[in-house]
Amino acid sequence: MNTASTRHWLLLLVLTAVSFGMAETAWSGNAVLVPVLLATLIKGRVVADRFMALRHAGALWRGIVLGWLIVVLGTIAYAFHISMH
Repeated sequence: MNTASTRHWLLLLVLTAVSFGMAETAWSGNAVLVPVLLATLIKGRVVADRFMALRHAGALWRGIVLGWLIVVLGTIAYAFHISMH
């Protein structure tokens, strides 16, 4: 059993539970958006580095995946922001 993979998987579960829990609270706006998107960014990095094996890949590939993740999360944040106004 690979304990590092298990720890990363458990981290993903915890971050998912925290995100879900925050989304189910009565909080709204940036009080929920920022922590949930931050948790999603961390989860994306863990998946890319550990489970897609990009930890040892070149900087270009890591940058492409991280850039894509930032664009997606930024688009979600922007859509959320304009829906609030």
